[in-house]
Amino acid sequence: MKTTRNFREQILENPVYWVEGINGMLYDAIVTYMEKHHMKQKDLAKHLMISPGRVSQILNDGNINFSLEKLIEIALKVDKIPAFLFEDKSTYLERERQLTEVKRICRPYDQKKRTTHMIADNPE
Repeated sequence: MKTTRNFREQILENPVYWVEGINGMLYDAIVTYMEKHHMKQKDLAKHLMISPGRVSQILNDGNINFSLEKLIEIALKVDKIPAFLFEDKSTYLERERQLTEVKRICRPYDQKKRTTHMIADNPE
């Protein structure tokens, strides 16, 4: 268990983990905005004031990698507020540990519950 905790904490310490998470959220926001407004890639490029080639990179390759200023600018243009939270690391890690423990305890209960329901629903 300690190895798993250490591994998870190592992941959380890696800036790439957080950057990819933000990139994923921005990607989802862009795609949702496009669908909601029935936009094509060229329409989106014009709206975001970036080249059609760059839009293609974002949508086809998931290649976001914008400066913080550009990321915020795009988020606002797709009707999202980029609310950043800087949280104390030890508080965050402790909450992660607690959630992991709750999931570990609840998982066996959920499996028992499913089995009970399956048996009750199947009168063979």
